[in-house]
Amino acid sequence: MAMNQPADLPYGGVCTWALPDDDRCAQAARTHLGYAMRTLQFDAEVVENAQLAVSELATNALRHAYRSRYGPPNTVSELAVWARMWPEPELVVSVFDPDDETLPQPGNGDLLAESGRGMTIVDAVTSSWGSHPSRSRLPAPQLSGKAVWMAVPLPTAWPRLSAPIYPAVAAQRLAMNLAGRGVPAQRASEATGISLVATPALNVWVCRTTFAWTSPGGVLHRHPHIDLQETAEHVVATLQRSARRSAH
Repeated sequence: MAMNQPADLPYGGVCTWALPDDDRCAQAARTHLGYAMRTLQFDAEVVENAQLAVSELATNALRHAYRSRYGPPNTVSELAVWARMWPEPELVVSVFDPDDETLPQPGNGDLLAESGRGMTIVDAVTSSWGSHPSRSRLPAPQLSGKAVWMAVPLPTAWPRLSAPIYPAVAAQRLAMNLAGRGVPAQRASEATGISLVATPALNVWVCRTTFAWTSPGGVLHRHPHIDLQETAEHVVATLQRSARRSAH
């Protein structure tokens, strides 16, 4: 897949942009996200609301990047956009920064209040949002930090994959995706057609139609093969949490 082509998102692709390390950060995030969403034929109001919300995420990322242990950033904040089918068909908009200590807090519900207003806006115009430990996506050196994400429903005309993705192919794509994030992954296939992607802290079974794994808390997760980016992000978050526990 070509780099940063929104047309690839319905087929498991991702768009990732480095964000400027100055006051152009929010504008850049709005521009990139607006381009992707318009290309994918989101309604104009949905695009406008998403741009408003991503401005808040990007502004927070810039502030936290400067507070991180890396000091003044060198384009260490990133905007990533991908689609997922589970638990709902949604566009996921994620902003990464290297400060893994400061997590966003829910707003107080008052859009006129100064404290917590940003996440109140995000909550008001998206279907869901959250944060988790993560790693940067752009070329080395990959950095540890956090991702703050939001999701909006996909348009009804969203393209659907017509042909199946074979487990061995899905496993290869997942292993390559994780390697690009600095995560070592070993891949093996069984005669039954099931494949395995093994990482230091998590095994992902690649079944006939889904990725499946059990979280450290014992919860079984399943995502369709088309949710490649969502699955990889879950694996990365699990590994980052494990690394933090080991460090403490």
